[in-house]
Amino acid sequence: MNRMDSKYILALNTDLRIGGQTIKKIGAAFDGDFERAWRAEGGLLTKRLGEKIAEIIIEARDKVDPDREIEKINKLNLGYTTIYDKSYPPLLAEIHDAPAVLYIKGDAETLKLPSLAVVGSRKYSNYGVRATKKLVSEILRLSNLTIISGLALGIDSIAHRTALDHQGITVGVLACGLDSVYPVSNKNLADDIVKSGGAIISEQAPGTMALKHLFPARNRIIAGLSLGTLVTEAAKESGALITAYAALDYNREVFAVPGNIDSPFSDGANELIKKGARSVTQVSDILEELNIESKKAEQLAKEILPESEEEGEILKLFESEQEIPADIIVKECKLNIVKVNSCLTMMEMKGILENVGGGRYRKKL
Repeated sequence: MNRMDSKYILALNTDLRIGGQTIKKIGAAFDGDFERAWRAEGGLLTKRLGEKIAEIIIEARDKVDPDREIEKINKLNLGYTTIYDKSYPPLLAEIHDAPAVLYIKGDAETLKLPSLAVVGSRKYSNYGVRATKKLVSEILRLSNLTIISGLALGIDSIAHRTALDHQGITVGVLACGLDSVYPVSNKNLADDIVKSGGAIISEQAPGTMALKHLFPARNRIIAGLSLGTLVTEAAKESGALITAYAALDYNREVFAVPGNIDSPFSDGANELIKKGARSVTQVSDILEELNIESKKAEQLAKEILPESEEEGEILKLFESEQEIPADIIVKECKLNIVKVNSCLTMMEMKGILENVGGGRYRKKL
């Protein structure tokens, strides 16, 4: 489809009453000629689409200028793709209720990469944080999967941030227009995602507020873009379960981290496992199910190869997940404190070690 026709799809998409399936219906009724549909008289619209859709189209064209929609998108430095374009994510195109339009800020090519959705509750426990960080970091260490999530507070934000901390690609799916970020507190996170080669996307036109009923619609996009959905921690009423059930509906894999049976934070994830979701205790549970080949040992070794003899000596101490104080490193490696601190700083910057506070370090997961 040419870009001239796309502007009429964008104009239709500004009306929240017109979803992806309605736009497809309009396209089918007019043989893909959206300009003709946009300009058609009421009688013809009613004949081909019914009175309700005809009225919505007539109301929309009284309020919206297709050319101005294009100008608005360009002014905001956004990209877009429609379901009729070759640039549309192929995995998302497979779902029965695929959005007609995706607005994109960042690298659109990331939407075509193999990806895993990682979602969870806004309220979380320390266990949920540890599980999310451990699994996301290991996924990125052992594979080239893109991490998809909803840019919400809680587990979603932790998944995005962990991906960025480990030089991974991540995509945030919003329930509002891309001219704003909801929640506002995640504006910096959204900017970091784009700067790091990922993208933030939405099916909602710029100017659309984050209305309550748009969040479940957002969740289906997260599931639709992904080979599978991982729920690391979720309460019984968590929106993350909507994403998981959407994934099941689309015949995609669903994974869940088992949690404490006494913790309300884990009720949703445990329920998913009871209903057939794959229980995940290690990353291989996910990669094997998705038929994703792990990176070779040689490649992994290169990624954490120390750049000096001193760094090599320090790295030998961190063969397990224990935390080691800097003064013990000085003693064991027989190096002076200045050299050790210099090496620790460099290894932290390279993502090999992390400072856990109190002068203690551990190997980054």
